[in-house]
Amino acid sequence: MRLAIVLVALVLAVPALAGPPKPSGRLKAYRGPEGEIVVLVPVNDDKQVLVHFKNFGGDLEGTTRLYELEDRGDRGKTVYVNKKQGSKTYRAILLDGGDGAWDFFYPGKVNVHFSIVYSESATERIKLDDVMNAYKP
Repeated sequence: MRLAIVLVALVLAVPALAGPPKPSGRLKAYRGPEGEIVVLVPVNDDKQVLVHFKNFGGDLEGTTRLYELEDRGDRGKTVYVNKKQGSKTYRAILLDGGDGAWDFFYPGKVNVHFSIVYSESATERIKLDDVMNAYKP
């Protein structure tokens, strides 16, 4: 019984020991058609990406969320999260594209999507520390 309690405690403690995601690439900001800003920071050896949202309003505003990153080589990249619905797991895509431009799919709003393009001025204004500090696992 005591061993079982120790094992459960260890399993629960491991994610806490992992710490925050570690940036593995440079911050890049992208602008949407109505001034939306999506900031991407590759983390954990480019296997994941922190995504920060500005000028969105609602529950996305000012938040930073961790997503999976799939590099498809010449066919671009996909930023997604795996979700469960009942017994099935599906991929919810947030961004699809590449370095210069992405297609953005608004989380939870199936019919809302638009293109975002790289913005040098927004990239220069946004600080990595602000993005990292907004991340709440």
